Amino acid sequence: MSNRSPLINVIFQSINKVARNILRDFGEIENLQVSPDSLEQFVLKTEKKINTSLLHYLAKSRPEWGIRLNNNQDYVKDKYYWVVDTLNGRFNFLHGLPHFAISVAVELNNEILSSVIFDPVRNEFYFAEKGKGSFQNDRRIRVSNRKKLKSCVFSICDENTLDDEYSIPNSYEEINNLSYKSSSVVRLFGSSALNFAWLASGKIDCLFINKLKKNQIACGELIIKEAGGYLTNLKYINAYDSSSGLLIGANPILHKEILKKLNNKDLSY
Repeated sequence: MSNRSPLINVIFQSINKVARNILRDFGEIENLQVSPDSLEQFVLKTEKKINTSLLHYLAKSRPEWGIRLNNNQDYVKDKYYWVVDTLNGRFNFLHGLPHFAISVAVELNNEILSSVIFDPVRNEFYFAEKGKGSFQNDRRIRVSNRKKLKSCVFSICDENTLDDEYSIPNSYEEINNLSYKSSSVVRLFGSSALNFAWLASGKIDCLFINKLKKNQIACGELIIKEAGGYLTNLKYINAYDSSSGLLIGANPILHKEILKKLNNKDLSY
C-alpha cells in the first residue's frame, strides 16, 4: 500500500513532469565539448526552464498557495507556501557528475509540514509529512542506530566558504579530529538535499553542513526528524529556525555527543 497522501502525490507528479527534461539536459552536459562559459549558460537555461515548469505545475494544483524561493521573503500568517530548490547540487550537474536533486517542501507559519527530495538519476523519491514518518519511494526509512562515533560515515557539505564564526573552514579541524579519533571516514558529495536524504535513510551517520539558504534547508529538517534524527545548529536551534551557520545532523545519541564535543572543543576519547 502506498504511503503517499494526495499532497505528496501532487508534488510527485509535478516533479515527474520535469524530471525527464533535467535528465535530458544532463545527458547533453556529458556530451558537450564547449567552453566553460557556454556550459554555464546552458545550465542557467536548464535551471530557468525547470523552475518555470515546476512552479507552473505546483501553482496549478494549489493556486491559492504562495511560493518561497529565498531567505528574505516574508510570509503571510496562515497561508501555505511551496518552498522550492530546483537544482540542488548545481556544481555537480555543471561538471557532469550524476549527483543532484530537486526538492519541494510545504510551509505554514514558518513550519515545514511536508518535504520531498527527488534524485532523478537513481529515481529515488524521499518524502515525509509531519507525524507520518519518512519514506524512500514507499519504504519506511530511519536514521542509523549507531551509538558511538566509531566507524561512522561523516559527510560535509559547505555551500559557501565565507569566513564567519560557525563556518566549516573554522570548524573543519574539529570535525576532522572527530573523524580521525573515532576511525570514521569523511565523504563530500556536493548536494545538501541528498545529504539530508542519505542521513534520513541511514546511508551516512553524521552530517555537517554550512551556509544554506532557507529554501535549501526546508527539505531537510522534517525528513530527518520523521526518520528519528536531529538537524540543528551548535546552539541546538532547529535548522529551519536558525539564521545561518553550521548545521549538524545525526541520530539523537550521536547528535548530542557531537554538539557537546564541538561546543566544548572536547575532542578527547
